[in-house]
Amino acid sequence: MSPQQVCLAWMLAKAPVVIPIPGSSRPETILDSVKAVDLELSPEELGRLDAAG
Repeated sequence: MSPQQVCLAWMLAKAPVVIPIPGSSRPETILDSVKAVDLELSPEELGRLDAAG
C-alpha cells in the first residue's frame, strides 16, 4: 500500500464528516487512489493516524 492509499483510507474512515478529493496529476495516481477504497484500517491504525494528524 502507498502513503496516498493510507491517507485516503484514513479520510474515507471519517466519512461523512470528511470527503477526500485526491489529486490526479498522472493516470497511475488515479489508479493508486482507487485502491484506497478496499483498504480497511484497524481501529488502532486509525487512532495512530488521528494522533499524528
